[in-house]
Amino acid sequence: MQIRSLSILFAFALAVVVAAPLAAQEDGGPQLDKLTLPDGFSIDVYAPDVPNARQMSLSPDGTLFVSTRRLGNVYAVRDDDGDQKADRVLTLDSGLNMPNGVAFRDGDLYVAEVNRVLRYDDIEAHLESPPEPVVVNDEFPTDRAHGWKFIAFGPDGRLYVPVGAPCNVCDHEATTPINSP
Repeated sequence: MQIRSLSILFAFALAVVVAAPLAAQEDGGPQLDKLTLPDGFSIDVYAPDVPNARQMSLSPDGTLFVSTRRLGNVYAVRDDDGDQKADRVLTLDSGLNMPNGVAFRDGDLYVAEVNRVLRYDDIEAHLESPPEPVVVNDEFPTDRAHGWKFIAFGPDGRLYVPVGAPCNVCDHEATTPINSP
């Protein structure tokens, strides 16, 4: 089961990463034939109805949670019949502030927006009608330019959330090096 889940996650991640920059075919789909894969590998689009995917988290029960950035949506993707294709794509929440990061732990889904982290309790039992999120932390900077938050749980069980860079090309003269007295 774990190898199957990892294969699905890898295939979806690869499709998401490479599909966006590829030119569209006549039917509007990605040109997967432009990719060169190692022997024994194949690629296909797992969930074509999930636009602008950014980060994914796979639950032990096989629900793939996907965040978006521009659209402000978070999706749950299910392969109910085990054919390696998404059968259901459910919008769990919309109108969020660049919900770039998702992480799943102990039945709960964590979503990182620019300025806060949300938790959707017992989410898999409520995919059709998600609960209102619990605000875990809402004290992050609000700067959207560098506010994307890819999140993950560490081996210590803690949720790691980046704050972001304060600038694009920082003025080194205006900053103090860490090692300075």
